[in-house]
Amino acid sequence: MYRGKLAEQFVAQELLAWRGSDLFYWSREARSSTAEVDYLTVFEGNIYPIEVKSGAGGSLRSLHLMLEKYPNCPRGLVLYGGPHHDRPEQRLTFLPLYSVSTICDKQPALMSL
Repeated sequence: MYRGKLAEQFVAQELLAWRGSDLFYWSREARSSTAEVDYLTVFEGNIYPIEVKSGAGGSLRSLHLMLEKYPNCPRGLVLYGGPHHDRPEQRLTFLPLYSVSTICDKQPALMSL
């Protein structure tokens, strides 16, 4: 029941431990439609949106909306309960939840993209 909240909390704690005291997110409020991306990180002057999922699936509607609205974002990152894989046609990289520290530690996960 609380796996999603625990996954988001885990990622938040890792981001805070590695990146400092500020966390950022993106939200859009439109008439009868809201969208929210869990976290944002910056690497080499580029913003990377991060969506956290506790399982192997789930909707990524908000992440797709952000990438569409801000085409300068190189790609979105999905931290989830599955293996690493890329979807270049959607500008998405899927990473296991436990790899959040590789995003934070001088961003080697991003350098290989």
